[in-house]
Amino acid sequence: MNESTEKQKPALPDGMESWIESSLASGTNILATSNQGTVLLYEGDGLKLVIKSAMGRGALRRARQATLEREYAAYQRLEGVTGVPACYGLLAGRYLVMEYIDGTAYRHASWQDRDQWFAELLEVIRAFHARGVSHGDLKSKTNMIVGVDQKPYVIDFGTTFLHKNGFHPINNYLFEYGKRLDINAWVKHKYHGRYKDASDEDRELLNYSMLEYVVRKLRGRPMH
Repeated sequence: MNESTEKQKPALPDGMESWIESSLASGTNILATSNQGTVLLYEGDGLKLVIKSAMGRGALRRARQATLEREYAAYQRLEGVTGVPACYGLLAGRYLVMEYIDGTAYRHASWQDRDQWFAELLEVIRAFHARGVSHGDLKSKTNMIVGVDQKPYVIDFGTTFLHKNGFHPINNYLFEYGKRLDINAWVKHKYHGRYKDASDEDRELLNYSMLEYVVRKLRGRPMH
């Protein structure tokens, strides 16, 4: 399994919750915004952190908060997995605090060895699958980073599927579906969507549902 050496994370600075609330109120230290909420960037005390906060009111906010809580559960399972940001917790039960990954978003990245990067990315994906976590949105190029160390990192587990042990057929189906999405996205990105260029080994990784199979066949796209 693609595991890193366990290391003690530094404690969050005192007053972190107040800093977050002040930043949200003043509209400062914002790294990004989306329909899910606001992402803040904290730099100080030897730390560089990303903080995700659900926004909105009423049922909409509760739904977004539930997404954050599910993402936090994913990071708890992934503690120590190489290629996944370290998580500092769900501060005050509302703010998801994570390690900031220095690097370049996949869409704009360059590589010293692209094939090696993709080989290592596949290891990362298989490692979080082994922990019962599928990402579900690796087709989005914003969810992968080429680190300053030229290593692959996967971020933003907001669309995650978490496997439950025992007889949970719907959950188990969704988890397996998420795994297929992750691996299929890996093949697509590696070959820029030109499946005819894929090696036999990589084409064998492609795995589609019956509906996807029919749609792809009608569009003349490869199954394997």
